Amino acid sequence: MGYKKLDEVMELLTDELDGFNKSIIRLERLTQNMENITIKPDISEIEDMLKTYLNSEKANNSRLDEFVRGITEQISKVRLIPRVQVWILYSIWITSLIIIGYLAFKVSGIDEMKEKAFAKGEQEVISNLKGYFDQNPEHYQSYQKWIKEKDSVPIQK
Repeated sequence: MGYKKLDEVMELLTDELDGFNKSIIRLERLTQNMENITIKPDISEIEDMLKTYLNSEKANNSRLDEFVRGITEQISKVRLIPRVQVWILYSIWITSLIIIGYLAFKVSGIDEMKEKAFAKGEQEVISNLKGYFDQNPEHYQSYQKWIKEKDSVPIQK
């Protein structure tokens, strides 16, 4: 019984060795094939693709540059407030300042005008009273009497 198992194990080992030998032979053939193969590095297609990409990027960049230049020119030409509107605004300011100055000048002369008007009114009243008293002398005498009484009465507080 022991021999049978030993024979079976021996048989399995020889099968495994045969498989191993076949694998080594196949590996030797593949190694010989690999030694015969020569690989040439050819990057011309990659270079062509890169050149095409770079050219397209240059074209895109030049279009973008033109677009930015156009926008810059348009922005430089555009003003925030139109010229006509600025001139109208300046003229309104100048007119307002002139009016304010004129009114200030006129207001500063009000005291003088009051004094002149008071003097003129006083002269008119005096001339009117003189004419009235000339026509009515008895009223003038009663007026003189009233003034004397007024001056004689002390001012009470």
